[in-house]
Amino acid sequence: MKKILIIHSVEGKLKDIAQGIAKGAENKGNQVEVISTKDTGRVVTFLPYDLILVGSPAKGVVKGKIAEDIPPFLSQCKRTAGKEAIAFVTPNGLATDRALKVLMGELEKLGCFVNDFRSISNLQSAVAFGENL
Repeated sequence: MKKILIIHSVEGKLKDIAQGIAKGAENKGNQVEVISTKDTGRVVTFLPYDLILVGSPAKGVVKGKIAEDIPPFLSQCKRTAGKEAIAFVTPNGLATDRALKVLMGELEKLGCFVNDFRSISNLQSAVAFGENL
């Protein structure tokens, strides 16, 4: 299966989590393409992918927000309707659950079916999650 993993940044903890998910999925024979929302100017089509994964740091103290560049990046993606998707965040206390809901909402606006959502805090959990995709 071919998967695309869209993340806010190719640096820091979220990058490590994304690489762990990709490694776990690839260990099970899946192809994974990791792209950053910082990769502006690139139009992404979801057509060739069986599963869409989108990750963001959970931001804020209580209200829970996602990275500000994710919604505009996703809105430029093509062939999104009907695609299976997973939302994940790196945890941030009370903001975590709300950030997950916001991210799931962004995917649902595109017509994606969000099959799973979770907070992933470390590399070991990320690899295990990737192996179960």
